[in-house]
Amino acid sequence: MGMLATALVVHNYQRENAQLVRDAIATTRALSSVVDRELSAVESALTVLATSPHLDSGDFSAFYGQAQDVLRTQIADNVVLTDTTGRQVINTLRPFGEVLTAQGIMPQMRRVLDTGRPFVSDLFVGPVTGRLAVSVSVPVRRNGQIIYNLSMGFFPGRLSEILTAQQLPLGWTGEILDRGGNIAARTHDLKRFVGRQSALSLTGAMSAEGSVEAITAEGLPAVSVFTRSAVSDWAVVINIPKESLVSQLKQSLVWLVFGTVVLLSGSLIVAWRLGGRIADAFRGLTDPALALGSGEPVVIRSLDLKEADEVAAALMKASRMLQQARYDAHHDELTGLGNRALFKVIVDQQLALSRRQETELALLYIDLDGFKAVNDRFGHPTGDELLRAVSQRIRAGIRSSDLAVRVGGDEFVVVMFAAGSDAAQVIAKKLVESISDPYPIGLELIEISASIGVAICTNPEFTSQMLLEQADAAMYQAKTVGKRCFALAPASMEAG
Repeated sequence: MGMLATALVVHNYQRENAQLVRDAIATTRALSSVVDRELSAVESALTVLATSPHLDSGDFSAFYGQAQDVLRTQIADNVVLTDTTGRQVINTLRPFGEVLTAQGIMPQMRRVLDTGRPFVSDLFVGPVTGRLAVSVSVPVRRNGQIIYNLSMGFFPGRLSEILTAQQLPLGWTGEILDRGGNIAARTHDLKRFVGRQSALSLTGAMSAEGSVEAITAEGLPAVSVFTRSAVSDWAVVINIPKESLVSQLKQSLVWLVFGTVVLLSGSLIVAWRLGGRIADAFRGLTDPALALGSGEPVVIRSLDLKEADEVAAALMKASRMLQQARYDAHHDELTGLGNRALFKVIVDQQLALSRRQETELALLYIDLDGFKAVNDRFGHPTGDELLRAVSQRIRAGIRSSDLAVRVGGDEFVVVMFAAGSDAAQVIAKKLVESISDPYPIGLELIEISASIGVAICTNPEFTSQMLLEQADAAMYQAKTVGKRCFALAPASMEAG
């Protein structure tokens, strides 16, 4: 009986460890999604910034200020504008007008110039700061030609904040690795290990997702679980010390002594019932684990077993993280409106539906006049409060079936489904007046106005980006007329 009890304890220990590894993989998967969301947000901000009219006019001083405004909404530390020879035109780490050191064409810039697509770099040494950094770069095109490389850079500490927020168990370490397996972020001793080759990557065992025995950067044996992002090709790793796993076996052996006493006393029935209870508890976790894998919300009732309830809590925590990551990936944190990613998904779907049903779709591009002056005079907390108030007026001024999103610092878009030019102009006029009314914020009465560009699309070839560009151009046309105005994009886009 003692041997049977020992075998049962070892089997249960192995099963608990396997479940622990699966839970840790679920956590790395959720963290990888958060990292991708942050990188995608930076890319979206750069894509919008690349359309700045100040680049067309060569007003780099104004573009420098615009870049600083965008930077405040991102995890990045600086914005760099580089010409196609590798010469930095602007670097927000340095005052505007300061002579910048020539750096040549760096690998990440060469990738953008060669492919014409956005690119997330691996770790590199910044030529201005001499510090390790990561950048997201996009091309700036005019008339089909790349004229600049626009980048946002950030130091490893920014990414480490994502890992630290996870609050891993004591002794566990989390890492974010770039494509080359270099440590780009870490929960412990970042300054000591950043830029070093990860022990996990040196094993050559990394695939898309899984676990492997490895030696941590501190030289400790561990089980390393990992998920490699299909978007950025970066990896999130959680190292679980083997000592932590062995402690669970020791705890199980204590129960073995108790179980042996019970078995020796002839309580075979009680032992069988206890085993059945454990099996039922873990079977009760099967469906929730499958639901988590498919992205569904997970809610698990108490299983009346401490270990099983701890695993259930880990599953529910991972589920909440996944659901929150999904929501955050499509919504603006400040205003609660949709973001550019949600705009693209919804509008592309609706354009396809409009083509089948032969209905129209209207887009209103809203830009706030005088917002920067509010930030400069009253500070960014007041500016943020003003943006929230504007978003509330936009919600109140549109139909419940319409979509409102924030696409930039003080730029919003309203998408009106199954709506033509007349309806769109009525709403545009209403929003111009509503947004331009004074805002009582604190002890101040703040006045701004709005310029709105309206685009109507019945052309089956149009995409969400093309429609957005039409509305953006119409908005700038409205600005030339004066404040509190709206303008309609050329009627040729309706005719195709």
